[in-house]
Amino acid sequence: MEITNHTSHQNRHIFFVKGLIKQQAIDQIRQAIAGAPTDNKKELWIDCSHVDRLHLTNSSICSFVSELLKIRKQDVKVVLCDMNATTERMFRLLRLDSLFAKAKSFEEAEQEKSPQIAA
Repeated sequence: MEITNHTSHQNRHIFFVKGLIKQQAIDQIRQAIAGAPTDNKKELWIDCSHVDRLHLTNSSICSFVSELLKIRKQDVKVVLCDMNATTERMFRLLRLDSLFAKAKSFEEAEQEKSPQIAA
């Protein structure tokens, strides 16, 4: 897992997480977010290109979403990037797509003012 900070985005502090996120990595993500300046809006962007049905079990998706919801409660916008069709369908079926913003890729979303909200 790799966390990259992007600070030059119109009063936004973006943390981009790439790679497989395991439970112990959530603490690392929280520490990075906590260390960010408070004068900017905070956003956590997660690369979901590695997520597919082989990596997810009922308990792992529940704990992953639970952690993302806890992060979101700290006034951090969560954006899911590069979801494949299977993962996107699973999020729609579980009605999780309305909880988080999504973007086709970080590069595309980086050029926009803000990512598309999931429908």
